[in-house]
Amino acid sequence: MNKPVFAALLAAILVSSVAAQESFAENSKCDGDCEAPTLGSLDDGRKLVEKGLVINGQSFDIAGFAQTIPTQMLIVGQPVTVKMTVYENSGTSALRYASFAVADYKGERDQTQKARIAFMQNFDGTQKLDVLDFDKLLSNVKYTATSIDSFTTVIEFTFEFAQPVQKSSIILEAWDDSRSSRKSILMDAIQVDEKSMEKVKEQKMTEKKVEKKTPAKVEKSEEKKEEKKEEKSKKKPQVAKGKKKTKLKQQYQ
Repeated sequence: MNKPVFAALLAAILVSSVAAQESFAENSKCDGDCEAPTLGSLDDGRKLVEKGLVINGQSFDIAGFAQTIPTQMLIVGQPVTVKMTVYENSGTSALRYASFAVADYKGERDQTQKARIAFMQNFDGTQKLDVLDFDKLLSNVKYTATSIDSFTTVIEFTFEFAQPVQKSSIILEAWDDSRSSRKSILMDAIQVDEKSMEKVKEQKMTEKKVEKKTPAKVEKSEEKKEEKKEEKSKKKPQVAKGKKKTKLKQQYQ
């Protein structure tokens, strides 16, 4: 074999190996389709989805395994809308699972899910909602799933928090019918309070005003009572006036 032919074959082998590495970057040990569903970028950095997560109108790009976003402050009893945009390279019908979870997360070996909402789709296209919520943190959970093109599905969860939640992480997870999965961790991304900070401030201001007004009223009423007592004590006692006696003239016989 001459050198030009050998060089051409070697170049072809290198190109095919690089292409294979890019195609199977998500899971090098899998067979067939190894590209997992994504809400943003692939492991090689290619961005397929813009603003893959939206919480109550606030949108976020999802990239990499772990990231930090501003903590979303939510209120108990107020409606929450979570929108997830998921791209699956084998088509929307191949998407099997996509979930949104609130969790204590300190690492893969140290994590506890507090509540999880999941969209599930069978091979025949049947869809359902799956909720894992042992502590009953959530209420009024609903979902919709809409295909916006051949590869992209928008999943929308609506719910309310029934209890306060301390600052926690959000875990997003999705997998397809080839069991290729992807997880994204958003550290300290959510907190749920009983009341909004504005209402707490208003309540404190009202309480302070009441505390100031109440003692003043009591003091004034006590002062008035004392003044009335002093006025009574200063007044001279009234003596009952009898009728003026008239002296009779002496009569002489």
